[in-house]
Amino acid sequence: MWIDDQILARCSEDLVVDCWVPREMTVVLGASNAAEVEVNTLNCTLDNVPVLKRYGGGGTVVLHSGCAVVSVGCWVKQHFQNRFYFEILNNSVIAALASRWPKFETLGQSGLSDIVHGDFKVAGTSLFRSRNYLLYQASILVDCQVETIDRYLNHPSREPEYRRGRSHRTFLAGLSEVVDGLTAQLCVEQLSADLPNQLRRLLGEEIITSMPEQWSGLHRRAGL
Repeated sequence: MWIDDQILARCSEDLVVDCWVPREMTVVLGASNAAEVEVNTLNCTLDNVPVLKRYGGGGTVVLHSGCAVVSVGCWVKQHFQNRFYFEILNNSVIAALASRWPKFETLGQSGLSDIVHGDFKVAGTSLFRSRNYLLYQASILVDCQVETIDRYLNHPSREPEYRRGRSHRTFLAGLSEVVDGLTAQLCVEQLSADLPNQLRRLLGEEIITSMPEQWSGLHRRAGL
């Protein structure tokens, strides 16, 4: 089962932004991840936690009530340039948060595409490309709930250099540690309101009109 299909179903739109707080615990594998390697499958089975997959790469994450999840689907000029687009998309998320909470101006990017506060990861992101279509997702930790992550995820088989072998507990942090009283729901409300504006501002002419000749491939992938 894939987690991105609701965005691909709207590929007739030039830009789609969907932000939400997960209603139930879910483990989501990156496109090349294997559950038997990345996931404590026994604990997932015992707790009835579903394991889904996304089209984009990156590591495995646990979606829980302390997360703000962002999905962006958009049509862009270039078929490649993933690092370029990662930087713009991550900066758009940071700008949308910082426009309400200025302390988040200190957020940055490390590894290929992690959003970080200092040396701590606060969001994992992924990218899926199909010619001119780009699908971006971010799992933003607001209330980190590291005990939950430890229960369902193994130490990743691949990690960015800046992690330096650190455990989940010493590598991850939540945005509520930066802004007191912050909740995942407040983050979702802010991102829903401002992220489309920031994306159009920072992507600018990179956003193009939806291309109907490419819809069928995206619809097939989503099983439509």
